Amino acid sequence: MILVAVCDGAYAKLFVKDARFTPLQHLASFNHSHELTHEHGRDKPGRGFGSAAEHHAYEPVTDWHDSQKEVFIREVSSFILENLKSKEFSKLYFISPAKLASVFRNFLDQHMDTLHQKALEIKEIHKDLVHLTNDEIETIIRKEEGWQ
Repeated sequence: MILVAVCDGAYAKLFVKDARFTPLQHLASFNHSHELTHEHGRDKPGRGFGSAAEHHAYEPVTDWHDSQKEVFIREVSSFILENLKSKEFSKLYFISPAKLASVFRNFLDQHMDTLHQKALEIKEIHKDLVHLTNDEIETIIRKEEGWQ
């Protein structure tokens, strides 16, 4: 069986594919409405003055919007991990922008034992495809598998 996760920073759709010619079956959907950084105060760093000729921008500690995306991906990753432990999946497709895929990989490395990682083939597609239809996602998976 193949598990397919299609995510961006606010939406995620998970599917199961039993066999080569079976359609994607919807497993779960998630959404996370998080506020933009500027809704939490200043979104630009403050300014510091070293001397009359120098101006330095302070670096923001964290970007609220990006950190909320990471929290969301960790929540989705936790759900994926539970499904991986409870069912027999041979392959996982994680389709998301590259930055979010790295959050997913780090989560899996921290929470999944080596035996399960070796038995599971993980393929990443670094694109934001969450707004595609199920048929369009199916077409992408078939191309990746070489079934077309």
